[in-house]
Amino acid sequence: MPSPTSTPQPAETEFDPLVFWIKHQSKILLLAGLLVVALGGYALSEYIHNKHTAAAEALLANAHSVEDYRKVIADYSGSMPAGDAYLMLAEKLRAEGKLDESSAALHTFIEKYPEHSLISGAWTSLATNLEAQGKLDEALSTYQKVTTTYANSFSAPIALLAQARILAEKGKTEDARRLYEQMLTQFPGNFAAQQAQIELRKLKK
Repeated sequence: MPSPTSTPQPAETEFDPLVFWIKHQSKILLLAGLLVVALGGYALSEYIHNKHTAAAEALLANAHSVEDYRKVIADYSGSMPAGDAYLMLAEKLRAEGKLDESSAALHTFIEKYPEHSLISGAWTSLATNLEAQGKLDEALSTYQKVTTTYANSFSAPIALLAQARILAEKGKTEDARRLYEQMLTQFPGNFAAQQAQIELRKLKK
C-alpha cells in the first residue's frame, strides 16, 4: 500500500510530432530555408568555378607564344591553368634566351602557387637559369633547396646531379664524388643515377 505522503510521479508523455511542429514550425521553416539557400549557393559556386576552369584549360591548350601564356595568366589569375601557364611561359622565355624574364615568371609562380604539384620543378628551373647565367653559388643553393625541401619529388635526383656537376666545375672533386655516390644509393635505377655513374668514371680518370 503506498505511503500517504508519497507524491505520484507524472506519467511520461509520448513525443507528438504534430505538437512539436506547431510549437516550432517557424524555426524549422527558417532553418530549412537557410539550408536551401546555402546548398544553392554552393552549387552555383561550383558550377561557376568548373566553367571558369574549363575555359582556362581550353585557352591554355591553344597557347603557344609568350603572349598566349600571358593572356591565360591575365584572364584566369589564380586558377590552376594560370599556374601551369607561368611554367610554360618561363620555359618559352628561357628558350628565347630571356633568362631574367624567365626567372621572374618562376618567382611569381613560386609566390602564387606554393602548393602546386610542380613547385619543385619551378625551383629546379630557377636554379637552371642561374647556372646558365654563371651564378653558380646561387644556383647551388637553389638546387640544395630542392633536395632538402622536396627530397621525395621528381626533381630531387636532377637537383642532386646538378649540385655535383657545379661542385666538380668549382674544383671540389671530393664533394662532387660524394654526391654522385649518394645518388647511386638514394636513387638506384633513376636516369640521373645512371648519369652519376658516368660522371664518377670521369672523376676517377
